Amino acid sequence: MDANEVLVELAVAAVWEIRRDALWVEAPGLDVSAMARLMRGIEARWVTLTVTPASGGGFRLIYHWDLEGKLLNIVTFSTGPRVTSVADIWPAAEWVEREARDYYALEFEGRHDTPALMLRPGDEPGLFSRTHDLGRDADPADADRNDAGGES
Repeated sequence: MDANEVLVELAVAAVWEIRRDALWVEAPGLDVSAMARLMRGIEARWVTLTVTPASGGGFRLIYHWDLEGKLLNIVTFSTGPRVTSVADIWPAAEWVEREARDYYALEFEGRHDTPALMLRPGDEPGLFSRTHDLGRDADPADADRNDAGGES
């Protein structure tokens, strides 16, 4: 299956944006469980999940995949502090979901528990919210857009 067929299978109407680092697509309302099952079925490789606060509230979630040597970045959004876990489908997502909970107090539905990964016992989730370091200055999806294509 190629990258375009992935979008068809996931019923994503957008097309891939080709950037120098990878293919990118925004898929608001994406069924992330269906995406994870599809990617497992076509033997894609899980790379990671990047979570950043979205302007206007909620979160921006970027699921990074390797499909036959092509990096695919699928961007979706949450309107609040709860999203669906994919760790039951992709066990490698376990740690990054725990990290996102620690830093942003993001809850992953479908998990039996989400033990702290980076926080000390007794610390409340949402470290970045408490310190006002919400990670907005380092959004990996904006790197190509801000780069004029050469060094200054």
